[in-house]
Amino acid sequence: MCASYEARFSITELVRLLKDAEAPLDLPGGLPNLEPRDEVRPTNLAPVILATAGEGAATTRLIDQRFGFPLPAGRKGGPVINYRSEGRTLGNGARGGRCLVPASGFYEFTGDRYPKTRWRLSAADGQPLMLAAVWRAGGQDQPDAFALLTAEPGPDVAPYHSRGVLPLPVGALADWLFDRSPAADLLVPPPAGTLVAELKPRVAQG
Repeated sequence: MCASYEARFSITELVRLLKDAEAPLDLPGGLPNLEPRDEVRPTNLAPVILATAGEGAATTRLIDQRFGFPLPAGRKGGPVINYRSEGRTLGNGARGGRCLVPASGFYEFTGDRYPKTRWRLSAADGQPLMLAAVWRAGGQDQPDAFALLTAEPGPDVAPYHSRGVLPLPVGALADWLFDRSPAADLLVPPPAGTLVAELKPRVAQG
């Protein structure tokens, strides 16, 4: 389960990566400034990448959404931030669908006592991670929101958690965003050596 992630990357990195993936970003307003963030937490607004709706060339867009689906009315608890991928048909529609969440790393915790040990997992090649996610349109007075997809952990994540988020390789990004391949074919844990882990304790606020 990934309860927070790091977002320290530049817009030029995202533009280059998505161009290489044949899912180019459409930025009609020019290159936006992306604030580096050490930790994106549930209910925070954060950038996500979606397929651009409509006819014409296959392009993508970058928008801010809320991290976590709100619970249905009458249910108590925090937002749904992780969404099991197994056994689901995940496609694109008018009010929700596939998306990617760019991240420079994500956090997992180990240990039985507070404070638990915090680990940052990031790409071994130093590139931004593109985490598979799904989004839903907001209701009245609610913004659009996203949740990170999870599966059985790959070998890099297994020492830290029994579930893992799903960073997709460049070659799978367009197929995921444009709904060209079944979810089950794309949502597989990355092979060993894709991610590296480092201790990353929270800095005390004072």
